[in-house]
Amino acid sequence: RPYLGAGHGATLDRLAAWMREAGMSARIDAAGNIVGRYEGLVADAPALLVGSHVDSVRDGGRYDGMLGVVLGIEAVAGFAARGRRFAFAIEVIGFGDEEGSRFPVSMLATRAVAGALDGQELDLRDGAGTTLAEALAAFGLDVAQLAGAARRRDEIVAYVEAHIEQGPVLEAED
Repeated sequence: RPYLGAGHGATLDRLAAWMREAGMSARIDAAGNIVGRYEGLVADAPALLVGSHVDSVRDGGRYDGMLGVVLGIEAVAGFAARGRRFAFAIEVIGFGDEEGSRFPVSMLATRAVAGALDGQELDLRDGAGTTLAEALAAFGLDVAQLAGAARRRDEIVAYVEAHIEQGPVLEAED
């Protein structure tokens, strides 16, 4: 599931369907992250973010990253089935390029949400010579809106991530 590739797009489509089935709205932000929102007792309440990355990471293992996103969706589905709402919203987020698996910088899409991009990242090139700006545009995202992926501090209650590392080093060290 390379970031902004066909597999990434198919993954976002599937996750969006699962999010909607779980009672959330779903959207893709300007950085190519998927965000599912389960409203709280009050509309537009700050959100507890739950998630991880959805792109493939070399030697990351089948569940690396994806576990945190799917667990978030399942938790919300359980709350929705019981009619539970909270003083905060819950947002399940699936981040894009996590460990520089496509572009040579760590946590690219995560930094977009944190508002930590400086604009120079748009010129980064992947192994095939494609710039981030070109990849975003080819994926159907508006490069001029990239800063819009940033979240304000007052919109977030906290961030929780369930994550499993399955790389060969851990296995080799038993």
